[in-house]
Amino acid sequence: MPRNTPAGACSGALLARAARRDPGRGATCNLDASGSLACAYRVGRDLEFNLKRVATPEAGLEIARSDPQGDYYVEPTLVSRCALVRYGQRSFAVSGSNYVFAAVSGKNGLVYRTLRECRLAR
Repeated sequence: MPRNTPAGACSGALLARAARRDPGRGATCNLDASGSLACAYRVGRDLEFNLKRVATPEAGLEIARSDPQGDYYVEPTLVSRCALVRYGQRSFAVSGSNYVFAAVSGKNGLVYRTLRECRLAR
């Protein structure tokens, strides 16, 4: 399995698992009206978020749906320009882990397995 993935490809550890269950899940990246890159992510049943102005120092996180009681949720702020996706209570019972499940880079829109990999991304 690849360690990182182009966000628009809808593959990789985080997004492929969700996409197999529901073809509407995954990630899409497009240019917005101002010409900057914006990526939308849908993970599991309970998580939808957007990264705005990807690849700029002003990258921002916009949360559409995130429920810590659900299967996945995202931390409300970017950490080192990375969005941290964590297991929710529903997944915690299955995984037994409350650690970071994936980190999505605001630098390039790619999905990484660890915050360290995300921080080192270009």
